[in-house]
Amino acid sequence: MNREQKAENNDQRTKVVLLAIIILAAFLRFYKLGQIPPSLDWDEVSLAYNAKSLLQTGKDEFGHSWPLSIQSFNDYKPPVYTYLLIPVLKVFGNTEFAVRFPSALAGTLAVLVTYFLVKELLLQAERRTLNLECRASPTRNAQRTTCIALISSFLLAVSPWHLQFSHIAFEANIGLFFFIAGMWLLIRAFHKNSQWSIFFSVAFMSIAMMSYHSLRLVAPLLILATLLIYRKNIWDLIRPGPPAGGPGLYWIPLILSVILTILTILTISYTVFFQKVGQSRFKATSFLTIYNLLTVNRDRLEKYGNNPVDKIINIKYFVYAKQYIKGYLDHFDLRFWFLDGDRIDRHRTPDVGLLYWWELPFLVMGLISLMSSTGLMASKEKAVLWIWFLVAPTASALTGGTPSAVRSLVFLPTFQIFTALGIVFVLRHLRKFWVIGLLGYLVIGLFEVSHYFHQYYIHSSLEYASAWQYGYKQMVDNVMADKDNYKKILITTSYDQPYIYFLWYGNYDPKIWINDGEFNKRFDKFEFKKIDRLEMSNFENTLFVGTPLEIPAGNLKWRVDYPNSQAAFLETEHL
Repeated sequence: MNREQKAENNDQRTKVVLLAIIILAAFLRFYKLGQIPPSLDWDEVSLAYNAKSLLQTGKDEFGHSWPLSIQSFNDYKPPVYTYLLIPVLKVFGNTEFAVRFPSALAGTLAVLVTYFLVKELLLQAERRTLNLECRASPTRNAQRTTCIALISSFLLAVSPWHLQFSHIAFEANIGLFFFIAGMWLLIRAFHKNSQWSIFFSVAFMSIAMMSYHSLRLVAPLLILATLLIYRKNIWDLIRPGPPAGGPGLYWIPLILSVILTILTILTISYTVFFQKVGQSRFKATSFLTIYNLLTVNRDRLEKYGNNPVDKIINIKYFVYAKQYIKGYLDHFDLRFWFLDGDRIDRHRTPDVGLLYWWELPFLVMGLISLMSSTGLMASKEKAVLWIWFLVAPTASALTGGTPSAVRSLVFLPTFQIFTALGIVFVLRHLRKFWVIGLLGYLVIGLFEVSHYFHQYYIHSSLEYASAWQYGYKQMVDNVMADKDNYKKILITTSYDQPYIYFLWYGNYDPKIWINDGEFNKRFDKFEFKKIDRLEMSNFENTLFVGTPLEIPAGNLKWRVDYPNSQAAFLETEHL
């Protein structure tokens, strides 16, 4: 068999393996998509209702026509996920599956794009190896590159971190797909002097930054760093090509890229500075909200304020800098990666970290291999990957709840790429003993992966149902069935934002019901407040829906239980 036939056979095998990985990724992301997590949380419902409103009226729930940002509760959300939901709701209807469909699809496509990203990152090293080693086998080098790319994609396909956010309607997961695609196209543009790759990279990056707040800091930092790394390639990219292509056609993608970049900057600037988008979220989540953050320093200034050194050391900006560094370093905690995961129950699986323990040795070896002079990756691509890894938590570090798995989701797929490099590096050096080591690690790996899926599909719904606001759908169905029998209906706010569930599950027509900013307090027959048992007798012909602490145990009409049989909502009446 000649070299061309071998290469063709290898390509066919690669396509089959890649297809299998994509099918696996799709299965894991779409399996029980509407049932696990066990219910839609209020952010998911808000995205869904606003998409429904835009589909039917061209306006969001507050009456804004095709907004650049989506008003949600006391905050504004980037618009991409909501707009992606519009055609999905049209096709699949108002279902939980439909609400999470864009995220599951983006998660699946991210696995595919990761393959192309890794191939591009390894391309220059493959070429350099062929140039330096006259006896090097092109087929062997191509196989090694393909192997690393396939392993990276597979690891992302089964990653607990990525699966967690591909199974829920989170803007961060949508943004991650567009970000990975944008980075692949950006590097490809420099490798192949492709002007159209630059344009599509700009397009994907623009969508990424309009998808999630954190990417508005991380994406520009990594883009600027990449441009600096490839600064010598920029001239080759922008200078006119052969006359046959026509100078006008040559400049079209570059001109479009500049226009799109300017439009993106203007759009984000307008929403941030004029619509205050993201500012309310930053005020609510930044480390500036940490209780007593400045107390110690204020006390020192009051006691030792006459000392000029104390005035310098204890100023608030030093405290802020220290807190930011702490928040940044929190994201490199091994407990966060491998043991505890995120501190918020909606962002984690019980007793499972964000990464598998069996990946740790390979992750370490991958990092070591990148630090060495190994030919697995060229210097420029190494620099890009390192900077990506280091800037990933820069936005999340600004918040008070560190480490955060969702705000640092852009770490992915660097962990998987490092681990894949480590696996190939180890297999190259183990030689005679690699079969025994591989079999041992397969057993460990299968056990840990099985444990993760058991915890996710069984225990998450049992243990974290309350974190997902389980019970609202059942409660709304019961209330709407009895709605006409009462003059007023009081709904507890102990679980927060009940109004959006009534708009969504109550099938209220957005053409008629436009949120005037008071829907979180009352609309239609509903009033949303914490229920006081002592005041219940003051209401006539009223239905009360509250928590077990608010509603008396006797004379209940019905109750909604969590999957673990604990009560979520109780309903009683006063006629």
